[in-house]
Amino acid sequence: MNKLLSLGRFKQILECRSITMKISPDGKDIPKKKPIESRITLIGSDNSISITDLKSAQSLSVRRDLKLVKVQDEDTKTRRPVYKLMTNAEYHQEELSRRKEKQEKRENNLIKGQKLLTLSARIAEHDLMTRVKKIGKLLEKQYEVKVVVSGGENEDDAHYERIYSIMEKNLQSTSKIVQKRHKGNTLRFQFLPLRQSSSGDGKDSNSSQNNDKDGAL
Repeated sequence: MNKLLSLGRFKQILECRSITMKISPDGKDIPKKKPIESRITLIGSDNSISITDLKSAQSLSVRRDLKLVKVQDEDTKTRRPVYKLMTNAEYHQEELSRRKEKQEKRENNLIKGQKLLTLSARIAEHDLMTRVKKIGKLLEKQYEVKVVVSGGENEDDAHYERIYSIMEKNLQSTSKIVQKRHKGNTLRFQFLPLRQSSSGDGKDSNSSQNNDKDGAL
């Protein structure tokens, strides 16, 4: 009889409890464990680093009127995503930098490689124009051309400038000259091919890439 009464009471307890409630064998409630929020690494506006959860970081950004921006999906060491609190100005600057980086990557993918051209500061006019034509063909094929002009120890700067001016004048419509450096008896500069127009945009933009592999012309 006592067993039947105990079973009846236990049945009543089960009926009164929610079916989602966990119960121990002795009839006691097992408290539900609170879900643990995934942890993140948070970089403050003062560059301080703390470990918190995403919900707390979002609340903090609202209280301080800051932007909460994910800067890294997962840190290789901590295995936690990395977020940063930014002011509106910092966020705007970050967006501009990110867009510029994406654009440069797209443009760099269009460059097939780099070619190296070496010539004398006293090169004849006819030979110089021949080299200019070769550079123009390489630029059309989306190659970057690195030019090194060498002269004697007491070479007149006018010889370097003559070569640079002629190349710039004849190739400015198909390229952009960057990294001009005159040191000692050597003048160095690079021609970057202009980005080819894609259908629909109708505009050219400059491409840039540093490729350590040099090819001879």
